[in-house]
Amino acid sequence: MQTTLLGSLSNDDNNELDPQLWAGSFNGKESSLHQLAPYVGKLKSGMVRVLICKYTKPGDTVLDPFCGSGVVPLECILTGRHAVANDLSPYAYVVTRGKLSAPRSKAEALRRATMLSGEAEARSKYMDLTIVPDWVRRFFHPNTLSEILAAVEILKEWEDDFLLACLLGILHHVRPGFLSYPASHLTPYLRTRKYPPEQFPAMYAYRDLRSRLLAKVARAYRRSLFSDTMNTVRWQVFQRNAMSLPLESESIDAVISSPPYFGALDYARDNRLRLWFLGVSSWKELDRALTANDSVYLPQMNACLSEMFRVLKRGGRCVLVLGDVERNGKSRPTAEIISELALEATGGQLQTKGIWTDEVPDIRRSRRATKTTKYERIVYMEKA
Repeated sequence: MQTTLLGSLSNDDNNELDPQLWAGSFNGKESSLHQLAPYVGKLKSGMVRVLICKYTKPGDTVLDPFCGSGVVPLECILTGRHAVANDLSPYAYVVTRGKLSAPRSKAEALRRATMLSGEAEARSKYMDLTIVPDWVRRFFHPNTLSEILAAVEILKEWEDDFLLACLLGILHHVRPGFLSYPASHLTPYLRTRKYPPEQFPAMYAYRDLRSRLLAKVARAYRRSLFSDTMNTVRWQVFQRNAMSLPLESESIDAVISSPPYFGALDYARDNRLRLWFLGVSSWKELDRALTANDSVYLPQMNACLSEMFRVLKRGGRCVLVLGDVERNGKSRPTAEIISELALEATGGQLQTKGIWTDEVPDIRRSRRATKTTKYERIVYMEKA
């Protein structure tokens, strides 16, 4: 993205959005902290930066009540905005805090990772693998699993969410730089049919935590893009239901977020292995709380919009990135539904000023060739 384009967007009166501003891949341009850990349905950082620069100004406090992998709050602190983030998922909470609390120097991060590796290796011999469910044990060599368990235990004691997010980011994959037996990256499925143990024995050998974690930390600092403004901003991350946030009324300048789609993603199921290491024994129970199915979506979103309205300052802006979901032959125009809900929930005081459509290319899909969500819709609202 060109700096001149971003500069021209800053807090202007022209509400029009041009999706070409965030077209293409941002993997080689965004902060590498965005790639700390995989997340299904992650917002595109280029889009988020455009929205932040257009609808807020430096020093504003921006809320993301459904922060997911933390794209909005990280872009906020990188651009001099105060960030308030929230998500009910423990995985989203850890990844977001991990990005925002990353040590400001690569040397310090590597020092911490080295110290962790040594302590985890020493403690690993005392880990009891019999308490680990069979479905979890199937992903790892026993010695690797012992080191992971020890590291997670230590990181919880240290309250180090950055290294914990790094560890979760290398938990499973086919590549040798990851900790599991050959598995998919985003969602945990073993790939033993494609890589039978008798034909690929090296892929089922012990994988040490130390070398992989240090390499992961180093990758996180390839383009950290830290700036002096980060020392002047504040951030908070909550793990709460977005229908009731621990924030004062009229304390937020802008809301920028991507609420859950109509049952298009199963956030807990897709992250069930990482969630187990975070203490979630039943991902199905969590999915029932997170998944936006038809029976709860409308009343819950009504309550969430009321809460966004409550915490927004007068004249505050609300920008929501939504997906039009097509499933079982039915199409749900989520943007229009949310716009009507906002009017209903706030007595007509949270008003939609514009809706823009951006096609989701197949390359950005976590599940290739799925047509559940073809378009993202950006809804811009103002508090009267």
